[in-house]
Amino acid sequence: MCAKTLIPPAVAVLVVAAMAWQGRESEPTLCEAPAVRLVELPGYESEALPASESELHTLPADTSIDKRRYESPDGSWYAVTVVVGGRSKSSIHRPEMCLPSQGFQMMDPRRLEIAGEDWHVLTVVRRDAPPLSFAYTFLNQEGFRTSSHVSRIFRDVWDRSINGRIDRWAMVTITGCPADVRRLEAFVARLEKDVLR
Repeated sequence: MCAKTLIPPAVAVLVVAAMAWQGRESEPTLCEAPAVRLVELPGYESEALPASESELHTLPADTSIDKRRYESPDGSWYAVTVVVGGRSKSSIHRPEMCLPSQGFQMMDPRRLEIAGEDWHVLTVVRRDAPPLSFAYTFLNQEGFRTSSHVSRIFRDVWDRSINGRIDRWAMVTITGCPADVRRLEAFVARLEKDVLR
């Protein structure tokens, strides 16, 4: 028998086994949220920002949102948002899904390792406005970090299905002006040291 003909039955057996394993508990356990709180950073002026009306009305009620704007002495600024999901999978999504609806064109996507952590970085442009830096990463309550939405989804499905738990993912996004990668990296490194550790 050809190995290719064994693949579909093998996949079916794995799927059925995973479903049986998932069925052993009626409801997955909701984990505690990651301890990520935006604070003042020495050397930056900062202010807390409110969640927008669309964020409050679109995201599930058990989603928490923390926002802060930081400005450095050289005039560059960074708006940081931490969205922590709850029981629903719809709290966290790829930022590329909503940036176009906010009027942004996305350019130059790349992954950067900053302060030893994985970040997805873009340049975003809105009509009649200067280009902005945009970066994001995901982390869960166990400290697992990735900038890959696919990797985050795979781990989330695995933990819900196999481990019987709902991870509390935090999505950290940074929007900054000017669109200067070196300045963004310096700010992210500072945020990693004082907020995300």
